[in-house]
Amino acid sequence: MLKKTILCAAMAIPSFSGLAVEAGNIYQGDMQSPVFECRDQVHAQYSAEEQKLVDTLWNEALIYLKTYADALTTSTTADCLNSDIAVYETTTPGFSRMCIMENEDMKKMVKHIYQIVNNPDAAKRCFAPRKGESWLTMPDAGVLAQSPVAQWIDRPTISEYMDSVETSENARIHGQVFARHFSEMATGDDIVMPKTFARDISANALPNLWASVGWVPMYAADSERNQRNFDNIRGGYAYAEILGHWGLLRINAINGEPVGAEVGMVMQQVDTFYPYHNHAISEIYYTIRQPACANQFKTFAVQEGNSLVKTVSETTDIREVELDTNYHNEQSAWASSEPLTDPLTYFHANTIHAFEIDGDCEARPHEKAIVTVWARSNANREHNDYGNTRLCESAENPNTPAIRGQTIRCDLTKQKW
Repeated sequence: MLKKTILCAAMAIPSFSGLAVEAGNIYQGDMQSPVFECRDQVHAQYSAEEQKLVDTLWNEALIYLKTYADALTTSTTADCLNSDIAVYETTTPGFSRMCIMENEDMKKMVKHIYQIVNNPDAAKRCFAPRKGESWLTMPDAGVLAQSPVAQWIDRPTISEYMDSVETSENARIHGQVFARHFSEMATGDDIVMPKTFARDISANALPNLWASVGWVPMYAADSERNQRNFDNIRGGYAYAEILGHWGLLRINAINGEPVGAEVGMVMQQVDTFYPYHNHAISEIYYTIRQPACANQFKTFAVQEGNSLVKTVSETTDIREVELDTNYHNEQSAWASSEPLTDPLTYFHANTIHAFEIDGDCEARPHEKAIVTVWARSNANREHNDYGNTRLCESAENPNTPAIRGQTIRCDLTKQKW
């Protein structure tokens, strides 16, 4: 049974660039002349031609953010008022779903997005194309060739990054394949927006944004954490932030309220298993690529209070747990996601989750990926940065990947209230 969110009727508030903006449960006074505190003071001077490129990128970013907020606050069933539905746990019969806008972090994130898109001139002071940031990467071809903005920004490409970083040879090979076929993965007729999206915000429609945003191959570099990872994920996974502390639009606070939202996109190559992991920050995904076959894109999610999660030890900061993934009917604990069926997932803090992307039904699996619209909601908290994404490990062989069908061990961050 769905938990229900009680929200007031949507009200019209000022618009930008001719786009009508509707915001359920948003106090109209919050939309009027909010004060933006930037994470960095942006003082770059641009020529007239360069300013046109910056403006193009900014406008595509606004379209992405506004469309995303509208999608989260759009009902697809009478069970949710002014809210989309999200799967949040998959180990329960039929999976657990909720109205996503019942979560306070989602309400705050959506409010902040509407404050941005309704006050674009003020918010733009915190926006920068991140030209010259060598740790942010760009696609190698295809989408890059279609984007004069990305060509002007001229950051290292994904393949150049993979060549420069200390990583395993196998991960480097996977990274080069991912880089070479980025455009085939990000574009095409099989990119489909979920029903709550009023417009296409994929690379098909916003090529400058997807090429220029700044992609991070999060797991590429050698590290203690990556001993618990698979080489094909280390090379075949990247995320990007539009809004967020590492993104194009970097805002510390609005009207004195900390902004914890990180909003962007994620791509994970087909025929990979993103291992069991957890973090002390809530996270959401919208699937926007149509799978090649049923059950191709599978998600596992179990909350920390589930009886399957057993405590092994505890410190003041960490709860070490084990989860036996070899239980009866375990295969039923994986939810299938596609744009028109269960496209949205929400992971509460400390939810142990994993993504299995099947490649058996793809004619050319190396050219395809699951593509998602992604966000984290409360990154302003100190323990919620990317370094605190914890990969689980094999309980039998510590510091090796947590493999499906074995007992896995995970470190959960103790939450403080």
